[in-house]
Amino acid sequence: MQSLRKPGKIYLLLLQLVLVLVLAACTRSSSSGSGGGSTGGEVTDGETFEFSYMLVTRFKNWLEELNWFDELQKRTNTKVTVIDGGEGDRYYNNVDLRVGGGDFPDSGMVSLAQAEVYGSQGAFVDLKPYIEKYAPNIKKYIDEHPDYKKLITASDGKIYGLIAEYPRIASIMFYREDMFKKAGVTQPPRTIEELTDGFRKIKAHYGKNDKNFYPFLGRESFIKFTEVFDAGDKIVDGKVHGIYQSGYSFVNGFGFDLYSEGFKKLITWYHQLYQEGLIDPEWIAGTVTENAWETKMLTGKGAFSYDFFTRPAFFMNNGGPENDPDYNIKALPYLLDLNGNQSVVPTSPKYELSRVMVINAKAEDKAPGIIKFLDYLWSEEGQTLIGWGVEGVTYKETNGKKEFIVSFEEEVYKPAGQKRWSFLQDRMTFPMPVNNEAFYQWNTEIVKEIASELFTDKYIKSYPILKYSTEQLRERTELLAKVEEAVLGNLVKFINGSRPMSEWDAFLNEMEQIGYKRIVEIDQQAYDAMNN
Repeated sequence: MQSLRKPGKIYLLLLQLVLVLVLAACTRSSSSGSGGGSTGGEVTDGETFEFSYMLVTRFKNWLEELNWFDELQKRTNTKVTVIDGGEGDRYYNNVDLRVGGGDFPDSGMVSLAQAEVYGSQGAFVDLKPYIEKYAPNIKKYIDEHPDYKKLITASDGKIYGLIAEYPRIASIMFYREDMFKKAGVTQPPRTIEELTDGFRKIKAHYGKNDKNFYPFLGRESFIKFTEVFDAGDKIVDGKVHGIYQSGYSFVNGFGFDLYSEGFKKLITWYHQLYQEGLIDPEWIAGTVTENAWETKMLTGKGAFSYDFFTRPAFFMNNGGPENDPDYNIKALPYLLDLNGNQSVVPTSPKYELSRVMVINAKAEDKAPGIIKFLDYLWSEEGQTLIGWGVEGVTYKETNGKKEFIVSFEEEVYKPAGQKRWSFLQDRMTFPMPVNNEAFYQWNTEIVKEIASELFTDKYIKSYPILKYSTEQLRERTELLAKVEEAVLGNLVKFINGSRPMSEWDAFLNEMEQIGYKRIVEIDQQAYDAMNN
C-alpha cells in the first residue's frame, strides 16, 4: 500500500542512545570471519556475490516485493539475503543485542548513534577506504555534498555508515472544498484571519445540527502554522532558535521556538479556536486516534486538516466520495505570514539519521563487494532503475522526458506479498540519493498535482541537520523527556483555558528551570562543532 505518512520514528532517535551506551561495553569486534551465517568475499568474474542485510520488518517486506530489486540483483550479479530485524523500537534494541552478542549480519540498518558508538569500538567497518577505492559515484556525491560528509564522518575521521536520503516533501493543508463552498467560503483562504473566518462560517453551517462537528481536525502533534507566526525552530546567522528539530514537527510536539514572540500569538490563536469550538478538543487533549481522525474526515465531522501530503488522495480513495457524492478534498496553498509575505514551511529532514547502513567488521572481506553493489545504486544507471524502472517496461522517454507506462494504482495496491513495480522512495531500501522528480510522478494524480504546485522553493525549505556527540545526546535525551511532557502539557492547558495566558511568562521561567534552554545550548554546541 502507498506510504501515507512520514515514518513514526523521528530522525534523531534520541531514546535509542541509552540502549546504545548500556550495551556498548558488550560489543565484540573482529577483523575477519563472517557475520549472519553468510560466506564468501569480494565477487569474482562469473561468480554471484552474496551478503546478508538486516532491515525493519516492514522495509524488508516492501523490498522483497519490488521488481526492481530483482532486476538490481541480476544486473550486479548479487544475491542479497534480507534479514527481519523486528519493528519499531524493537528493531534498534535488536541491533544492540546482535552487536553485543556477535550475531549481527553482514550488513544492516542502524541509527547514526549506533553506527558511531559501535563503529568506534571496532564492530563496524570503516567504509572510507573502500569508498575511495571502489565507489566513484558515492565518493562524488560525498565530495559535492559537504553537509552529508559532515554527518557520515565520525569524530575519529572514519565513516562507519551511509545515511539514506529522504524525499523533499512537507506537510500540507487540505480541506473539504465542497463543504467550504456550501458554507459560503468560495475562495481559498490566504491569511490566518481568512482561514479563521472560514472556520466560523463552516461551524455555523454544519455545527448547528451536530454538536460534535469541529472544522479543524488532526492527529498527533497539534502545533501547526509555525511558519505563519514566525514561531518555528530555526538557525539564523548561525544561532539556534528553539529546541531544534530542523523545523519539522510532524510526529512529535516540537519544531517551534517557545520563546519567540510569534509562538505566544500562535497559542493565543489556538485558544481562540478552542473557545469557539473550531478545533477538535479530543485532538488537543491527545485522545484522538489516527483511525478516529480518518473517520471524522471521511464522514464530514470536520473540513480541514494539516498532515502528510498523500492524505488527500487517501481520503478520496478510501470512502470519502462513497459517504458523500459531493466529497472533494483539495490542497490549500501555504498561507501568507502575519506580515503579508509568503510563508515558507520546513521540509522533512533530507537525511534520515535512523536509516544508516553499516557493514559488520566480521564480514570485512565482503566490504569491497557490498560497496561496489551500493555504488551502482548511486550511478546514473542505478538511479534510473530505482526511480523509473526499466525502459519499455515501466517507463518511456520522449524528447528527454521520462513518463511512467505502468499504473500506480494497479501496482501499489496489489495484495501484500505480490511482486510489483513501485518507486516510493520514502521507504528504506538502501542508502542512496533520491530522485524527487520520479518520486512525485510515481503517485496518484492528486499527489502529482500537489507536489508540482507546492514542493517548490517558493513554499518549502530544507534546514540543516545536527549531529550530537554521545555525551550531548545522552544529556539531551534525559532533558527532552522531562521538557517535552511539561511543555506540551502546559500548552494544552493554555489552549483549553485551564491555565490563563496571563501566566505565560511564569510558564517560560518554569520551562527554563527544567532544562528547555539547556537543550537549545546543546543544539547550538552541536551546530558550532559541525560548522567550525
